[in-house]
Amino acid sequence: MTISYNMKHLLLAISLLLALPGSLMASPFPKTSYEVLGNRNPRSCPGAALFVLVDQSVNYDEALKAKTMELVRNWTAEGRAVEIYSFSSALPGRYTTRITGGRFDDQPSDEYLDNLKRSDRERFISLHSRQPLIARKVVRLSLQEAFAGSRNEIQRTDIVRTMKEMSDYIRTYPGTKSILLVSDMMENSSMASFYFKGRTRLIDPVREMQKFTARQMTGNFGGKVRVYILGLGFYGNDASPAKSEQYLDVDRINAIAAFWRSWFRNSGAYVVETGKPMMFGSIR
Repeated sequence: MTISYNMKHLLLAISLLLALPGSLMASPFPKTSYEVLGNRNPRSCPGAALFVLVDQSVNYDEALKAKTMELVRNWTAEGRAVEIYSFSSALPGRYTTRITGGRFDDQPSDEYLDNLKRSDRERFISLHSRQPLIARKVVRLSLQEAFAGSRNEIQRTDIVRTMKEMSDYIRTYPGTKSILLVSDMMENSSMASFYFKGRTRLIDPVREMQKFTARQMTGNFGGKVRVYILGLGFYGNDASPAKSEQYLDVDRINAIAAFWRSWFRNSGAYVVETGKPMMFGSIR
């Protein structure tokens, strides 16, 4: 039976989609072209990994959503990996959830291509041209899914607990690692709250840090993990009862930023940039 050129490439695209990991079918991230052919990736681990965490207790405006998309889109490149999570609190349906994650294709070497039989080489080249496009689309849709679940009426935000739990996973992940944390950074948990009677407190960063240290609520990222914060101090248009004011002065913002720099430093990571609320640099 003769298969047309267009039909052949359609079948190749379908084979890439069918090779998706079953646990991620809600937001499937395509396997690399190497894995589809049953081969190992040329590198045992990604060149770099980005972990994006979206705090769903905040109703973000379009500018912060667009900035998140831009930062992640500009960071993605061949051989890199990205994972996207949503979180807010330990309430049912609001705990930390992995939406998607995977790896972008590495560039193949001439030697690798030369060692493939002709049919596999043609299949690989076709898959390789599509894999990054499909992966970027999955990343974009997954970020949209995370933002679609954001609700200001969620009263609890367990940022420290979430980051402590994530640190155990990120520490074991190989290679260079960065975190993009999209959040207003207003801890509001059973351990500590940055609010008092509907207003954001002027916290003492040292005293707040002592509370978490005393209860062993620091993480362990293993060192050299870069952290980028987008959204600190942001208020949505429809503020919740816990956020009855619409403006934060510089003293309160700087105190909260100082606390998070201290928390991450004591957890084996370091904050590269804190967007208050907007970031102006890129993820390196």
